[in-house]
Amino acid sequence: MDDFLPPHFNCSDAVRKNIIRKLAAFEVIADELPVYIIHDVRDFSVVYLSQKGLRQLGASLKDVRRMGQEYFIKFFNPDDVQFYLPRFVERLRDKESAARWFSFFQQVTTGQNQSFEWYLSASRPFIYDEEGKPLLSLTFALQLDPNHHLAEKAERLMMENLLLKDNYQRYASLTKREKELLQYIASGQKTAEISNQNHISEKTLNTHRRNIKRKLGAKTHYDIIKFAQAFNLV
Repeated sequence: MDDFLPPHFNCSDAVRKNIIRKLAAFEVIADELPVYIIHDVRDFSVVYLSQKGLRQLGASLKDVRRMGQEYFIKFFNPDDVQFYLPRFVERLRDKESAARWFSFFQQVTTGQNQSFEWYLSASRPFIYDEEGKPLLSLTFALQLDPNHHLAEKAERLMMENLLLKDNYQRYASLTKREKELLQYIASGQKTAEISNQNHISEKTLNTHRRNIKRKLGAKTHYDIIKFAQAFNLV
């Protein structure tokens, strides 16, 4: 039972007993559960990782505890981590939404030769301190079948999220009218149709189209579609 917590984990005796009690209950049915990970939300270091998860990572519990933040660098796609971790931290600060499950896709090096594989994960607070603040988080990680459509969707969603993050300022530079027309242009409608629907000439529409492409740095119509998808316009 002492292995459930790192030797120098700082908490009260009452909280410690509660953690050990809950994790002991998990261990009884561990083989029937997805991989589960317990993080210290004060620094997001690993407190506990199920044996199933350790086997998939090819590491020991002592290893992952010792890594600290290096754990995220070694086993996860850093682009994924930069996207979902700040959002989960923000969720923890909101008392009303903190208790709800926070779900996300992530890539983990559990494949052959430590290649990335897709997981659907969900996290929420697991243990609170005596002041009612989240102390530990619980994450369940369910591996996706690489041949399932969800794995393909996860890859596309992550690419869209990265496009959004890297190009938000470009998108913000568009005028309100340009954003409206971007939606029509990305939909694949013909120039004449878009012009009629928006009561503008084809010449004016083509001018807007050039300005949109210039501001977004888009070179092809496919680039336009990717931007529109990332910003939920189509």
